[in-house]
Parts: sequence; structure tokens; C-alpha cells
Amino acid sequence: MKLGLALKSFLLGALAFDVSMARPRNTYTEVYRPQYHFSPKQNWMNDPNGLVYKDGIYHLYYQYNPGGDTWGAMSWGHATSRDLTHWTEHPVALTARGFPDNITEMFFSGTVVVDEDNTSGFGRRGKAPWVAMYTSYYRIDQTLPSGKQVRRDQQAQSIAYSLDQGMTWSTYDAANPIIHNPPPPYEDQSLEFRDPSVFWHQETRRWIAVISLAKMHKVLIYNSRDLKDWSFVSEFGPVNAVGGVWECPSIFPLAVDGGNSEKWVLMLGLNPGGPPGTVGSGTQYIVGDFNGTTFSADPESVHDGGAPDSSLIIEDFEGSDTLSDRGWTVTGDFIGASPAQGSLDGQNPVTGFLGEQLLNTFIDGDSTTGTLTSAPFDISHKYINFLVGGGSNVNETAIRLKVNNHIVHATAGTDNEQLSWHSWDVSAFQNQSAVIEIIDNATGGWGHINIDEISLSNTRARNGQANWLDWGPDFYAALSFNGLPQNQRTILAWMNNWQYGAVIPTDPWRSAMTIPRRLALKTIGQKTTLVQEPALNTKDITNGGKLSTFPRVDGVRSLGRLGKTLEINLTFSNRESSPTGTSQFGIAVRATDDYNKLTRIGYDFATQQVFIDRSNSGDVSFDATFASTYHAPLTPSSDGILSLRIFVDWSSVEVFGGEGEASITTQIFPSNDAVFGQLFSAGGETSNVRLRVKEVESTWR
Repeated sequence: MKLGLALKSFLLGALAFDVSMARPRNTYTEVYRPQYHFSPKQNWMNDPNGLVYKDGIYHLYYQYNPGGDTWGAMSWGHATSRDLTHWTEHPVALTARGFPDNITEMFFSGTVVVDEDNTSGFGRRGKAPWVAMYTSYYRIDQTLPSGKQVRRDQQAQSIAYSLDQGMTWSTYDAANPIIHNPPPPYEDQSLEFRDPSVFWHQETRRWIAVISLAKMHKVLIYNSRDLKDWSFVSEFGPVNAVGGVWECPSIFPLAVDGGNSEKWVLMLGLNPGGPPGTVGSGTQYIVGDFNGTTFSADPESVHDGGAPDSSLIIEDFEGSDTLSDRGWTVTGDFIGASPAQGSLDGQNPVTGFLGEQLLNTFIDGDSTTGTLTSAPFDISHKYINFLVGGGSNVNETAIRLKVNNHIVHATAGTDNEQLSWHSWDVSAFQNQSAVIEIIDNATGGWGHINIDEISLSNTRARNGQANWLDWGPDFYAALSFNGLPQNQRTILAWMNNWQYGAVIPTDPWRSAMTIPRRLALKTIGQKTTLVQEPALNTKDITNGGKLSTFPRVDGVRSLGRLGKTLEINLTFSNRESSPTGTSQFGIAVRATDDYNKLTRIGYDFATQQVFIDRSNSGDVSFDATFASTYHAPLTPSSDGILSLRIFVDWSSVEVFGGEGEASITTQIFPSNDAVFGQLFSAGGETSNVRLRVKEVESTWR
């Protein structure tokens, strides 16, 4: 028995070693190659797996295809680091069984724990075993060495163990899969049962595993004494965002505000159905409590969003009356028009509206123009809330508030058919008469606007579909390292998106990981919020940078050559937004010398959102949804200061706003000579600007 296990471990390691040695020599200087984010030398990578810290070394396992640069032959790649910054890639840890010609089992996502007390019995001669729990994906009907039968495309949970600190692995073929099927009444979900996350729960002295029933939006919770025999104890979900399948769940405790109070965080991947304005993947979180068997969410962490229940509706666009019959004064192409159903020509759906209808100015395509003006109403509450989507040019497609015939607020969409909630603070206009004016002066591109559910209330409406860990399109399958102290909870995520991940223009590899991020729970705006702090060790790989201060910035200010790999700290004062135009401040990076191509990172004062605009960032040709702008809500600090920390690499931008409560992660693919930058301030002056830019050295040389 011992000889057989040793032989199996040797064969897995040898096969992986051969695959690794077959790779061509690589200098890590290819176009778009990340210089301080982990990426494999070649081939496809997706979810981080089995993150574990032991004896000063961080181990990163990850979904990997040893046979090509698109998804397939799912195996576990392996890399290590002593500082979360410099990485060494190792032979493949678990290679798809039967690779390359007769694959019968793939190794999907999972986690690794160090079984210090040898509860599993896998340890030998005092060596604590490492145990990996992962999803086995069976490609064909088969009877396994354990005698268990599986059917084609079944997903089940299996384990493997290592006695050399994670370098080679032995699969537990005597009993795998150790969780064969989902529990009653979910047996029919065996094709969508995956991604176990395991940890030791000291209070109950049990191992805990959380596993996703992907299409049912449920997390199943199991416990075990030995990592081999598992008992189903509870379930959680569905709540919050359910627009796609739930994947890669994990739960962990964190102190609140660094004190003695503790909360648990459930972290979940969602694909598709990510944050508003994105297409494809996203990651949400839920704050609550865990007692060893059951996770219960805090009420404030579960919500549908929307306007307050006590709202006074001004217009909801429901019913069969034309806009004129509803009391609107209409001009141009809106004469005789009625509210619309939620689609454009029956093809492109508008999402996020309420009821069955909305105002959609896409009547005769984007050539439609005109204005709509509501009947006068008295401002009787503190806020006016509404849903808005469509074109982003506030001078061409906008909803506006007019008081005494003066425009006092104006808001546009974000070049997206997804409606999101916006609010105007109208406390300065109490008891005054006002009208809502909706304009469409555009005849091409995003030449339309979508509006729904205009209301008055004394609290702001919120986009509460989910608590998003990151508001960008390229942050998915986040996982934290086992083995670190609770106050050092550190995660990595896959920096890509299932919408276009297989066609991004990189070669000979596809995909990178985000920079590592340390998590904490802080009370922000009376809500317990998950915040992120970059955990990248830049002390030895950056220059000191130059601090530049600007009392005022108005228009565009060139910064000259900045470089391709950057760490940027930018702070500035909040200001009043312009009621008739764009009110933004920020920095453009990875720009060509003529500034025709660039990536814009900034803050919108009108909507109180940080944003990344990659619509003109370089190569955007490979996917129709890639050229977009992404937003995250960010409220200025109590002293009116806004802070952005930005990390730029050869093919990515990550921004952290405020205390880390707002983050956006995006890939970009600029030209090699796009090394310039500039500050921009639109719609007025921005004051008290402080900017420090550091160049980051490559961690591969």
C-alpha cells in the first residue's frame, strides 16, 4: 500500500515536471506580459486554488491547462512566493487524469489545508499532511478505483494529500469522491456541484467545507472530523445577486473596525451577472455570523436595493397612456410616443427597470431627438431618485431638474443599457416648484436615454443588488490564503472575465492574477463594509517617486512620460458638480504621445463615483463589450477629501478608492509606446491636488 501511494505521487509529479520542462525559455517581456502580477509562463490559467501559507512561503495553486491557451484539461498549476510579489512557477501539481489524449477526470477548483494534527491519518513519520479538496469533473461514465460509479459531466468532491509541503500530490483513490452527490433533495444537481472551500473551525473542532450548488444559488455547508467523512449540516441562499451561477464560495471571520467584535464574511463568485455596467463575471460578499453549522446574514447585508418604501412617485411610466396624456410636454420625435417595453428593437434588453415599462428614447433608433418636460411639482422631500441608463453625454442625453427655469441638476447614463439608481440632493430647494426635463439631442452612437421610477424621498435610493467586492469586469473567483492570522486575511482573484477571457490578445499565456489584497471590515456610512488594501510589497521594486502638488487644476495638465508599470497616489478636494456638463477629475495613464489612446481613471462629482474608462485604451477589437467605462460608489471623507490608489501594469489597471471600500479592476491592452499621462478636470476647477507617481520594476528579472 505504501509503495503504491509513493509510486502514484512520483508519477503525478513526474508528469507535471515533464510538462513544465517542455516549455520554451521565456523572458517575460512579451507584449502585454504583466510585470508584477503573477501569470504562467504559457497556456491558460483561471481560478486561484488552494491558497495556503506555511513556513514563510505562500503557495498559489490555480486552474491550468497544460495543453493550450484556452480552457481545457483542467489541472492545478503551482507557484510560490516569499513576499506575494516575486513568484516561482513549479511543475503542475495535479494533472488532468489521462492527459493529453484520454482525459477521464479534470481537477476543478478547491482549497488546501495543512492538517497539523493529522486528523486525516495521511501523515507519515511525524510529517503533517497537506490536504487538497477539489471538484472532480468526470468526462465520461465510469466506475472508479473506489468502486463508486459516476456519470458523464458529473461534479463531485475529492481529496488529495501531500507529504512534501505541496510539491507532489497523491489522490485518495481508495475513497474518492469523498462527497459523491449533493444531499437530498438536490441530487439532480450533480452536474452543478462544485468549488469546495475548507477551513478548521476551532470552536467546534471540525473541518468545515462550503460548496456551491451553482444554478440554485445555494451554498451547502458540511463538517468533518477527518477530512474524509463529511456530514451535510445546513444551506444558505439564494440572496442578493443571482443573475448567473454561484461559484467559488468561501467564508471567514474578520474583526470589525479592528476591535473585539467579529463578523463572518461569505464571498461568492457570480457568472454572468456582475456589477452594474459590466458584462460577465463578478464577486459579491455577504456579512453575517457563523456558529460552526449555520451561516446567517446580517439584515443590512441582504437587500434588493431601490428607492425607499416611503417614496412619493412622480412618474413610473406604467400604463397605456401616451407621454402627452400622462402630463408631459413633448417635442420632436416624442410627439405621440408612449412608454416602452424593456427592449431595443426586440434584441438588446434594457435591464434594471421596474414594472413592465420605462421611458426609452430609442424610438426610431438613435436618430430620435426631442425633449420631454414633466408637469410642475413641489419639492417636498430631501432627495429625487430615479433609474437611468443609456448615453453618457450629459449635454445630449440626460435627465435634468429645473427650478425657476434654471438647470440645477443633470445626470446621464454610462453608455450601457443597465439602469442604475441615482439621487439628487434637493434639500436646498424645499417647497419650491420644479419640473423634470429629459433631453435626447444625439443622433448616433449612444444616442438615447432610458429613465424609470422618478420619485421623492428623504433617504437616497441605492443600487443594492449586491455588496460588490470589486466593481470592475476583471475580478473573479477570489480566494484567501489559509494559514495566515485572521488580521492578515489576504486574497487573490482571477484578473479576467468569462465574457472574453479566451480571446484577450496575449501570447503564449492567457490570464493573470490580481495583486494580493488584505481584507478588513470597517463601519462606513453606518454599514459594516469589506475593504481592501493592496498587499503587494512595493518597497524594493519602486522608486521613491515625486510628489507634485497643484493648488488648482482646470482642463488638462500634461504629466509627460510616466511609464508602463506604475503605483499612483492621488488625492484632491470634493467640489460642486456642474449642472450642465461633465464634472470629473482624474488621471489618464498608458497614453500615446498624441493622447489619442489612453485609459482614464477618475471621480465623477455629480454621481459620487470613481471610474475607469478603458473605451479608448488600446486594442479593444476582440470583444464588443470591452470598450466600456466602469463605476464604483465612493463618498468623500468627512473633511471633503477623495483618495485614489492606482496600480498600472502592462495590461491592467486596479484602483482603490477611499479606505478601500471602492475598487475597480480592469484589463487594458495599450501599445508599447503608450507611456504618457495627464491630469484632467472637467466642469470646473479641482483644488488641493496631490500626486505621487512611482515606477514599478519587473519582478521577473
